Amino acid sequence: MSAQPAEAPYPTRSPYRIESDEGPQTIAELKAALAPWPEHLMAFTARLEAAEFSKLRDLIAEYRMVWLSLVHPVLREATTNSQGGSTGAVPWDEVMADYDPETFELLPGARP
Repeated sequence: MSAQPAEAPYPTRSPYRIESDEGPQTIAELKAALAPWPEHLMAFTARLEAAEFSKLRDLIAEYRMVWLSLVHPVLREATTNSQGGSTGAVPWDEVMADYDPETFELLPGARP
């Protein structure tokens, strides 16, 4: 009997970017990954059904980032601290201020 592999501590290597080999890999997998958050799943499904073919790639990328923000421990902690008014924590808006809201890429001139 072989030992079970250790579970990865994070769903992705970075809390700010999903590489092509990480996270949900198909629309069905993305829908399943969003299932614990019905509001996000319904919004994704509605936008997916209404999207033009040329917009599908961007829509899928956007919702993969939504999924990441919901499951990555670093981002979940930032969100929880921001919503709870925890003292000493960096608010979510401040965490994301240096990132483009569409692509989640670091903005030019932003601190790394």
